Parts: sequence; C-alpha cells; structure tokens
Amino acid sequence: MLSIDVCRRILQRPLAGYSHVVEHTAAFAAETGISKPMQRKLHEMLRLALAVRDADGDDLVDELVLDDIPNYGRSVRAVLLRAEMLRLLPEPREPDRPQRPRTPRTARRLWPPRTMTPRSCQKCGCWFTAKTKDTCEPCASFACRKRGNLAVSTGACDRCHQIDVPLAGGHCRSCRWHVANYGPGDIARFGTQLWLGSPVPAPTSLRHSDVAPPTPRRPVSEHVAAPGQERLFELRRDWRPVAELPRQDMPTLTDSAKRLLTDLDSVMKQEMWSKVPATKTRHTLTVLVSWLGAEAPLLETDIRALVDNRPLKFSGRRVTQFLETRGLLIPDAEFRRDTHEKRLEAELAALPKTIAQELSVWIKAVRGEGKWEHTGRTYRSIARYWHVLDPILKGWLADGIQSLREITRDDVKRAIATRKGTPARSIHIVLRNVFRALRQEGVIFRDPTRGLVFAGINKTPPSVPSDRLASVLSHAQNDFQRFVMVLVCVHALSGTDIRRLLLTGLDLSRARLIVRRPGKRHIIYLDELTYRCASAWLRERHRRWPVTSNPHLLINRWTAVDTTRSPIGTTFTAIFRPTGITMPTLRQDRIRDEAFEVDDPLHLMRLFGISSQTAMRHITAAHPERTAKLPR
Repeated sequence: MLSIDVCRRILQRPLAGYSHVVEHTAAFAAETGISKPMQRKLHEMLRLALAVRDADGDDLVDELVLDDIPNYGRSVRAVLLRAEMLRLLPEPREPDRPQRPRTPRTARRLWPPRTMTPRSCQKCGCWFTAKTKDTCEPCASFACRKRGNLAVSTGACDRCHQIDVPLAGGHCRSCRWHVANYGPGDIARFGTQLWLGSPVPAPTSLRHSDVAPPTPRRPVSEHVAAPGQERLFELRRDWRPVAELPRQDMPTLTDSAKRLLTDLDSVMKQEMWSKVPATKTRHTLTVLVSWLGAEAPLLETDIRALVDNRPLKFSGRRVTQFLETRGLLIPDAEFRRDTHEKRLEAELAALPKTIAQELSVWIKAVRGEGKWEHTGRTYRSIARYWHVLDPILKGWLADGIQSLREITRDDVKRAIATRKGTPARSIHIVLRNVFRALRQEGVIFRDPTRGLVFAGINKTPPSVPSDRLASVLSHAQNDFQRFVMVLVCVHALSGTDIRRLLLTGLDLSRARLIVRRPGKRHIIYLDELTYRCASAWLRERHRRWPVTSNPHLLINRWTAVDTTRSPIGTTFTAIFRPTGITMPTLRQDRIRDEAFEVDDPLHLMRLFGISSQTAMRHITAAHPERTAKLPR
C-alpha cells in the first residue's frame, strides 16, 4: 500500500518525466494559489504515481493508480492531465458520493456562550464563579510561586490531610489562612472556614494577622555603601554575575532604596515617560540600589559599568540625571570630559614629541590660557581647525620636518596651493592662526604667514538643480526633519543657529522666529510653508514631551529629560544624506539665489542675518560687473 514512508524510501530514485511534472505543478500552483509547502506535498504524491508507472513498465500513469494515492488525489490527477501523462479509463467512472459543502475559511463556528456558574474549588473548597475552571485564582497563584523562603510542593496537608494539594511549610493554602485568622490554637483542629473565592478576592497571604509573616526572601546586600565611606581601590565593578538575576533573587531593598524608587515612579508619571525607557530606567536603578543601597552617593563609573554590560537591558543616562538632581551621584570627571578634547589628545599622542609640544601650546593659546588673556574657543572649534591642519602636518612629516620652526613661507604657499577656492582659504586661515599663536607664546621667532594675503573667492557658489531642490522635502520622514529642511532651504540657517533656537523665540501669532546669535539677534518672518512646518513640530513636541523643561525649540528623547537643559547634539548630516546634497550647499544656494535676484548687500544682511563680508562675497560672485575695480 502506498504511504508517506514509501515516498521517503524512493526519494532519491530517478523517475522519467519527473522534472516535466514539476514544471506543470508550478503552473498549476500559480493558477490555484496553493502554497509552497502544499507544492512539496504534491511532489511527493506525484513521485508515488510515477514510481508505480515505472514498476508496471508503462509510459503513462493508469487512472486506477490514483485510488491508492494517500493524499491530494484530485490535484495529482489535474497535474498529470496537464502533463499528458495520465491514461484515462475507457468508460467514465461512477460519480463520487456528493460531499458536504465545506465551511469557508473566513467563517467560524459559533459556539453557544458560556455563562458564569457557581462552583466549589477542588483545592480549598471555597465558593467562586467561573465558566470552565475548577480551581480558584488564589489557589492557582499559590501553586506556582513561593511564599517567603518556603518552597511550594505538592503532597498531603498535615492538618486537613488532603492529598495532592500545593503545600507550603507542610500546610495547604486554606489551612494556612485559617490559622492566620483564628490563631495558632486551631493548628490541631481539622475543619476550616468556608471562604468566598473569585470574583470576590480571597485572602492569599498572612498580612494583617496575628501570625508573624514569613522572613524576607533575601537578606540586605552586604555591599551597601555607608555614608562617608571611601574607596580603598579604584577598580571597575563587574556586574556580570548579577545582571541576569530576576527580581526575586536580588537582595531586599532598604527603606531609603524604596523611597528612591517611589520618587522615580512619581517623576516618570509626572513627565509622562514612555513605557520602554521607563521600564529600563527603573530596572537599572533597582539593580543599583539593591546591591549598593541608596544611603550614600553612587559612583557614575558603577552605573556605566552596569550599562556597558547589557546596553539593551539597562539605561544609564536617565538614571545618572535622576541621581544627580538629588545629590546621590559622584560624577566621573574623565567620562565627562569633552569628546573633542579627548580626540585632540589622542591625535597629539600620535605625533613626534617636538611637534606635539608645539601644537599643545597652540591649543592652550587658542583656549585663552596663554600669555594674553582673551575669550577662548571651544574644543569643537579647535577640532574643526585640526581637521584642516591634519593632512598638512602629515605631508610635512613625510618631508622630514621635525619642528614647526622649520616651516618657511614657501612651505605655507605650497600647502595652500594643494587646494582651490574655499578649502584653500581654510588652510590659509588655520595656518595663520597656528603660527600667530606660536609667535605670541615665543615658541617660534618669525611667523611664515605674516604678510601673506589670500585672494577673495569670487567664483559663484555651486548651484543646485531646480528638480533636485524641489524634491528635498520629499525625503523628510517626520515633522522634525521637515522643519529643519525648511529652515535651511528657505531661511539659510546654519546648524549652530538651529540648535540654539529657543521655544520662546517662536511666536506663531506674529508669524516670526527669533534667532539668537552672540551679541545680536536675527528675526525671521515666517512664510506659509515655514508656518505649517513649525506648527506641526510644536504639536508633535507637545504630544511626545508635554512636561519637558528644556527651553530649546528642537529636542529629542534624550534632551527632553536632560536636567542640564542642553541643546541637541546632532549635526543634521543624517537628515540631508538621503537627498544627496549637503546642508552647507543648500544654505549657500539659497543665499546665492537671492543675490542673483537682488544686488543689494544690505538686503541679504537683513534677510539672512549674515555679515557684511559674507553678503559682499555673494554679491561679487553673482554680479562681478557691478563690483569690478577700475584700473589705475
């Protein structure tokens, strides 16, 4: 008899015409819509039919063979007919017995609704109402969890002598509750009080009774830090043994730890945190205070060590901010150093000693820590200078330069000549800044850039095709990105201006936006497109962070809860990457387009808030015939 086992035995047997049948099976599946698994089953049945044909020494499959096919006989017959490999019977067979119509897949059988009926629990005997269950909810919960340090097992109760019931301390749940309410004197009696179970809540614990509750499940951690205790060794704490422990296996929380977690819950509820960050933040703080306590401030290094162990399970930034606002955090000075400062130190360490010392003097002078006191630049600005200076230094080192004292005027000119336009001007500015600072500090005797003048850039800034410019906004994925693109493409704001925008600077009633810059401010009058995008972003901002205290207009999920009220740290590069056009290019194209329309530099200064030099540079590039100097 044909079966699936027979098909598996002949799985590797070559069969004539099998590949032809497989092709017709694919066409049959495309017409009928059968799935891939169904096609594989059909291939097995077809292999059985062809194996019987080969055993009979025939070229075609006899129709009578289909009666022995275990499954999908009709589909096998249809495929063999398409492949012209089926020999039909000379006389039509008697019609099959009519089958009952099948219920469509979308229709479901309707069962009569079950009603809540009163019944007695099979474990404790209490009365409750349910549809199908024979055990009340308290007994079901009692059977699958621990009670303090007493493990729950199944057996015969020492008091009521019931068999095959969950036990804790040798007694079932009903006897434990009866003794808790009527005193230890009833431990020798046999009967128990009849209780009401669900939906009326039945007692499940020994609280509010004369019987002492069970001992705590875990003792208090022995690693709890005491106030004023100092560290003997500066070692990184290893959290791997306890990071995966469930809550019931952690040490018991102290009273101060419980109060701290309650305070965190109230903050999360007040600030309306979303579920995922709230869960990760609370779990992180729970693990910390379970093992280290909340009586003494926690080290930021311990928090970072825990988060680095499982970054997807723990969240350290919000925990750090929460503890810092309550004076329970010892900051990590090394971790909080400026990232650009760390990068500059790493770059200096890779240079020869003499040049590294000279550039260290330059960095201190630019920072305002040299001989002449002045307002220093940020490490971010110095890092931008270093981005331009780094390839020049590598070229000089390759030429055998050991000190910046060896650099001559010709070396500076050759370095500038390696680039054209704006990059060449950037090299001139950076080298002039470096050698002026070194001359000021007495590191070098002469400045090779002194008297070196770089010609102004008179060429037209690169133009963006109109079709690409029109499709920029189509790449925006949300209101945040759309608002940023409009501020750049329409109002030519830079990334620094956008990051510093304040919520109070946006006045929708007057349709204007105030851009605050060092020593001045620029007012933007909103057009219809900018007004719509600003309104949409305000609605999204209020929906996601309704109670945030960050005063900046553009925020994200991190800065919204940041206690330092810092601006967003993004450079907006990722927003413009899908467009294929950089953010500075779009900004310059907007100013360039306005310069072609209006040849008035004062108009550009009022419209975009740019300096007079920048305005004249664009006017000169757009209208060279009006700004040409007459020969003497």
